[in-house]
Amino acid sequence: MKQLFVTAVRDFETNTMGKVEMREMPMPEPGEEEVRVKVLYSSICGSDTHTLTGHLGEFEEMTKAMLPMTFGHELSGVIDQAGPRAEKLGYHKGDRVVVNYARYCHACDECRSGHENLCQNMEFVMNGFAEYAVYHVSQIFKIPDTMDLKCAALIEPLTIALAVAEQAKISFGKRVAIMGAGGIGLMLVQLARLAGASTVTVFDLVEDKCELAKKLGADYAFDPREEGAVDRAIEAAGGKYECVIEGTGAVSAAETALKLLARNGDGVYFAMYGKDPYLKVNLHNDFYWDQKHLHGVIMGAGLFPKAIRTAPRLNLDAIIQKEVPLSRYTEAFDALYTKKYAKIVLKMDE
Repeated sequence: MKQLFVTAVRDFETNTMGKVEMREMPMPEPGEEEVRVKVLYSSICGSDTHTLTGHLGEFEEMTKAMLPMTFGHELSGVIDQAGPRAEKLGYHKGDRVVVNYARYCHACDECRSGHENLCQNMEFVMNGFAEYAVYHVSQIFKIPDTMDLKCAALIEPLTIALAVAEQAKISFGKRVAIMGAGGIGLMLVQLARLAGASTVTVFDLVEDKCELAKKLGADYAFDPREEGAVDRAIEAAGGKYECVIEGTGAVSAAETALKLLARNGDGVYFAMYGKDPYLKVNLHNDFYWDQKHLHGVIMGAGLFPKAIRTAPRLNLDAIIQKEVPLSRYTEAFDALYTKKYAKIVLKMDE
C-alpha cells in the first residue's frame, strides 16, 4: 500500500520547506482489539503545516529524531478488517468511521477524571496519510450513513473547535473575535452563530479567507496588518469582546487577542507556537483590574460523539477548498505552502 512520510522539516538556514515522500509499505494487520481502516479522505492539519513550514520550538529535536515520520490524523474511511475482540465489541467490516489519532491509557488520574486529552501515557497514532491504517477500537467512531465521507474527515478538528468554544464560554449576546480563518477558525464562526453570539469578528491575512468567513456567518473580517484594525473591530462590535480565540500560532496575533478581550472575558489560545512563544501580559491591567481569563486547549475530552452530531449543523464542505488525489500529493502540499486554502483534503481511494 502507499503511504506518505515526512522526510525533512523546514530548514530556515537554507530557506527550504519540509519534504513529503510517498513509499510502498506492507499492508498492516489488525490485532485482536484493532480494526484496519481503508482510508478514503485525509485532511491536512495545522500541526502538519507547522512541521513543514514553521518553527517547531521544543518539538524540533524530537521530530527530527523520528524522521522519516508517518503523519496524518484527520481522516474518514471504512473498516476493512476487524480483529475478533473488535467484532465482539460491535465493529465490523463495512462500518463507516472516523478516527481519534490519540490513544488514551484509561488508567491514569487524568483519564479517570474525564480529562483524557491530558492523558499521562498518551500514544499518537499518526498514520492517516496511507491507503490503510490500523487503530484500536477505542479510537474508532462510527458515523451515520447520511454523512458525507469527505466532510467527515473534518470531525477530528471539529472536536478541537468544540473544545475551544466551550472553553471560551460562547453564549447568547456575547461578542466573539477569532484570530485566523483556517479550518477550525471557520468552524468556530459557525459554532458562535449557533451559540447565539451577537457579533462575530474574524482576523486573517488572506482576503479570500476573510470573505469566506463572512459567508459562513462572520459580521466583520479584518486584516490585522492594517493600521487601526483593532480599534475598528472594537468600534464595530460596540466594545471589546467577551470571547477571544487565537488559533494562528503567531505571537503577534496572541498579543492582538489580548487587546481585544473585554473585562472578565475569556481568551482561548489553542494553536502551536514555535520560536519564542511568549506572551507579554500586564499583570495589573489584564489580570487584577480587568479580571481577564486566559485558557489553553490541547485537543478535547470525549467530544467525538458530540462532533458527529453537530457536523450536520455546519457547512464543512465550504471549508474544504481543495481536494487532491493521493497520486498528486505534491500538488496538495505545494498548495499548502501558499496559505490560500482553509482546508486541503487528500482523496486516498483513487
